[in-house]
Amino acid sequence: MEEIQETSLKNIDFYNEISIKYDQILDEETSNETVRKRVKEKFIDLVKPGYVLDFGGGTGRDLYWLIDHQYQVVFCEPSEGMRKKAIDQYVQHPLKSNITFLDNPQIDFSNWHIIPPFTRKVDAILSDFAVINCIADIELLFKNLAQLIKPGGHVLALMLNNRYKKTWRWKLKELSRSLSGKTEIIHIQHNHYQQIVHLYSKKKVIKAAAPWFECHSQENLFEFTLFHFTRK
Repeated sequence: MEEIQETSLKNIDFYNEISIKYDQILDEETSNETVRKRVKEKFIDLVKPGYVLDFGGGTGRDLYWLIDHQYQVVFCEPSEGMRKKAIDQYVQHPLKSNITFLDNPQIDFSNWHIIPPFTRKVDAILSDFAVINCIADIELLFKNLAQLIKPGGHVLALMLNNRYKKTWRWKLKELSRSLSGKTEIIHIQHNHYQQIVHLYSKKKVIKAAAPWFECHSQENLFEFTLFHFTRK
């Protein structure tokens, strides 16, 4: 458990460090716009306007289309730097009342089975752009997400697949690679901060979710896989 918490803290510190230039990094890879558009289209097609959780929402790049399509959004982002950018962007938005920003300590999913971050169950969960790849215990993640969503509720999770290779677009130095069981782990160094990325196989993801979620599809989008689950 201590190792898992250490991984989480390292990744949060990493994203705090790069939060200022995070959007610029994403925009430098043109395929990311295509990927985000596909995630948006599939989410809107599957999920009627309702109450949704944006899990690992980053700087809020999905918020604009979520609230424009009449979703009530609970926004969960553990990096204070990234979360502040999202809050600052929407503080003057006419639909800002449709967003609830979770704050510390509500954002720690590992405690949600003890203290849920909110009481009303959501209709769907969106986890975009490799958020789950930063989490060491995905079994616990799926277990605790299951406590927050209605039966039949949809989960769309965009994850890096194990064909992913680091490229120049990140402008960040890959420090090392290692294997943990069947999961490849990449350590990325930026200044004094380190990110830990878990390249879970599709089989591992589906197995971790299986006690609570049914997997309906796995769609490859460049170096990502878009998973669609529903709550059992």
